[in-house]
Amino acid sequence: MNVLGALLFVVALILSIVLHEAGHMVTARWAGGKVTEFFVGFGTKLWSFRRGETEYGIKAIPAGGYVKIVGMTDLDEIEPGDEDRALKNKPAAKRLLTLSAGSLTHFLIALVLFFLIPILFGVQKQDTSAKIGNVAGCMNTDGSAAACAPGVPTSPAAKAGLASGDVITAVNDKPIADFNGLTTALHALTAGQPATLAYTDASGGKHTTTVVPIHAASVSYPDGHSGPGSLIGLGQAAYTVKYNPLSAAAYSGRQFWEGVTGTFTGLGSIPGSIPKLFTSTVNHTQRSVNSPVGPVGMAQISGSIIGEAGFAGFFAFVAVINVFVGVFNLLPILPLDGGHVAILLYEESRKLVYRLLRRPVPGRVDINKLLPVAYAFLLVFVGLTLLLLAADITNPIRLPS
Repeated sequence: MNVLGALLFVVALILSIVLHEAGHMVTARWAGGKVTEFFVGFGTKLWSFRRGETEYGIKAIPAGGYVKIVGMTDLDEIEPGDEDRALKNKPAAKRLLTLSAGSLTHFLIALVLFFLIPILFGVQKQDTSAKIGNVAGCMNTDGSAAACAPGVPTSPAAKAGLASGDVITAVNDKPIADFNGLTTALHALTAGQPATLAYTDASGGKHTTTVVPIHAASVSYPDGHSGPGSLIGLGQAAYTVKYNPLSAAAYSGRQFWEGVTGTFTGLGSIPGSIPKLFTSTVNHTQRSVNSPVGPVGMAQISGSIIGEAGFAGFFAFVAVINVFVGVFNLLPILPLDGGHVAILLYEESRKLVYRLLRRPVPGRVDINKLLPVAYAFLLVFVGLTLLLLAADITNPIRLPS
């Protein structure tokens, strides 16, 4: 794991938390509300200072942060004289913006990062030709990637003298037109049986060589399915394209939408993945790369990404995390911001219906009746967090190189 990447992720996460809470604070003040506390972390106060009517500081448990807005709900006690500044007494539109400002801030962070990545670093495009992008130095006997060390076999491609930039033109005398065709042909080879490859090197010279592929229980085919096949240790070539601001804006929108849809897909898969995660953690078996992760796992993944893909990959990862947090925080469940938003929208919709029916407008929703749901959610959330923490520490995800 790249330690720098992990540390940078922690810094990025803390900055995201600060900006999330700042979003709530700025919009609450804009709405005429009163903000009395702005803290990063929970638990024992470590350090703070006061500026105006707000106390800013850091607390001992770095598990998030909070901003205390006077009268955010009916459960909050309001000091005499602060009634007019209580958020619950402000117009619905201002309350809605204040409650959703945290998630909107995460979305803004993601959009800005997605916009800057193609301008500053460019976007990698896969070279569809049969050009070799990279050659694995070593591979395990089951076809999995491995760092070269005493006792670890050299990959078949490295043994055959293949190098980055070579273009494969034929496999066992069968012409190869593109990388998809090359992938299919190599997976179809018989493990342990020599195969002949024809290729053109970077200087234009034509050569042939012999490889002995390794069997793998699961490989990815160009049509998207997975299954058993053979590997020799080749990677696809890629090139970088930098965007202008207009195309970067379109790219940002596409990546943001993919992040939103991916978040819902990921959230939907969590219930089914928990038993597998628990089993792999207890038995210390190989953990799926699609397994959910907690903050520790995110830091580990960030370290791997920055080591493999540099800062472009790191910023993309941070952007995706911000999209996930923003969407998750808007789920209509207390105590998430989305729970408060859902209550507000329900109250306002109900008011509208009652007014149209010329009936007396009902009062606010009794949040006390919803507290059992909030406690149940917190119990599940804390349990899942602890499971993820144990899994991330004892059985971290191993990303393919």
